[in-house]
Amino acid sequence: MSSLSHLLLPAILGFLYLTLWSEASSVAGKAFFLVHIGLFILWQPFVGKSYRISFLTAVLGLVILATTLIWLDGWVLVLWIIILISIIGGKAPLFGEQRLRLANLYCFSSLLVALLLIAVPSALPIAKLPEMLGWLGHAGTLAPIFLMLPLLKPSDLNRDDNVVDFINSLIVMLTLALLVFGSLVLMLLVGSSYVKALLQSIVIIAIVLLMLGWAWNPRAGFTGLGNLFSRYLMSIGLPMDQWLAMLTDLAFQEDNPEIFLEKACCNMAQHLPWVLGITWETDKGSGQYGITNGYCSVFKYEELTLHLYTQYQLTTTLHFHFNLPTRLLLKFYNDKKRDAVLKKLSHMQAIHETGARLTHDIKNILQTLNALCAAVNEPQATSSEAYQALLRRQLPAISNRLAETIDKLKAPQESKKIKLSSAQDWVNNFQQRVVGNHWISMDASAVNGDLPEDLFSTVTENLIQNAEDKHQREPGLLVTVRISTSDQGTTLELSDNGAKIEEKILKDLFARPVPSSKGLGIGLMQAAQYAETMGYKLTLAENRMGRVAFRLAPASDYLHVP
Repeated sequence: MSSLSHLLLPAILGFLYLTLWSEASSVAGKAFFLVHIGLFILWQPFVGKSYRISFLTAVLGLVILATTLIWLDGWVLVLWIIILISIIGGKAPLFGEQRLRLANLYCFSSLLVALLLIAVPSALPIAKLPEMLGWLGHAGTLAPIFLMLPLLKPSDLNRDDNVVDFINSLIVMLTLALLVFGSLVLMLLVGSSYVKALLQSIVIIAIVLLMLGWAWNPRAGFTGLGNLFSRYLMSIGLPMDQWLAMLTDLAFQEDNPEIFLEKACCNMAQHLPWVLGITWETDKGSGQYGITNGYCSVFKYEELTLHLYTQYQLTTTLHFHFNLPTRLLLKFYNDKKRDAVLKKLSHMQAIHETGARLTHDIKNILQTLNALCAAVNEPQATSSEAYQALLRRQLPAISNRLAETIDKLKAPQESKKIKLSSAQDWVNNFQQRVVGNHWISMDASAVNGDLPEDLFSTVTENLIQNAEDKHQREPGLLVTVRISTSDQGTTLELSDNGAKIEEKILKDLFARPVPSSKGLGIGLMQAAQYAETMGYKLTLAENRMGRVAFRLAPASDYLHVP
């Protein structure tokens, strides 16, 4: 029996034809229809073979079948054939294999011919057909049945795509019902014959479908019915697009995560229909808005839990659609929390960078004081004119640098403002600070105008401190400081004739802390970052044995380098 299972569909069509041929109200017609129904139950694609039918369902089915057999007539067969055609029409577009598609089209055509040329004329006495057209109806019903026999194979019953598209089936059913009953209306109103009324209905339906097809997807950039229908299916009439626009605007307006969540939940209760009230819970707290009565639906995502109270219980489809705004709300809420954390980290980073830079400044000041303390231990230092002159030069400079450091610590934001001073005055102060270091020379013949005093002092102090450490390792080291002024601004270059910087240090220079035996190794990195905030750039202009040069210049200078 299983080897003949693939012939169930031709058998169903065959017994349906016998029912039509022997008249539905006769005993033979009812017997053929009963066999037809039994074969259909074995073939139907809706319920699996392993499904166990309950006793109540079986009794209800038998009652419906008995009632159908008792009242079986031409119109019952017309409605049944329309249902069969809609099932086949819902299956035909789903098969990719040409053999099965052709078999289903044969079945579709057989049922369609049986409906229009046999069933309807039998049910409607006034729908008489010419004798030749009647025989053509019988031949058109049987021929496709025999043509589909060699196309079917036993393996077709185990296919995974043996399903029915509900929407396609519904469209086919409505079209056929409109064709049949439209022909009946034209016969009664216009007085046309059945064949003429059938042809007129086909032409009218074809024109309507053509117009609907054009309106579904019009050209010239107009939005068609297909777009509107898709939007409706995606939102089920809910104003989701308006609420999402409001959520986006609120995300730009409110930075506090908790206030943003509160306003968004309140707007959800105000703009989405059926929502009477809402409560929300997070790890930071909870809140509510509106009436907390009615049907409650819970949406929980990570640390956010929403309770929506609606006037009616949400169906599965509505529950799925409400998932979209709640998930988006969670995403925006998490983004706000991350933004708050990033702002806090940025604030802490600013405090750390300011403290680290000031620590380095204080260390340089302390080194200068240590140098003065070392000088006072020299014999007859207190009565020396050179020592007195050194104190007169260094103590006011140290006092000014300490005052500037305290000001930065009190108002770190104000320290980012560029403070310009006379370039010549800065050169004079720098020469006084390094007057005791005879291995340091300075060329400032081409300097004029103003420069950012704090930036140049910070950079030169770091570079001179590194040069002093290098001088202790290389006693013959000579350092040259050149400062000049151009249209873009003031440029500083500090070079020495010592050994070049090692490759392992060079790759991290200015980017991250480097190994240092006398400090944290962050001086040049902070100086480079400070220069960038001031619109300057600190680079290693040259690095070779006998020539190591650092260059501080306005960032615009590097845009004009060929």
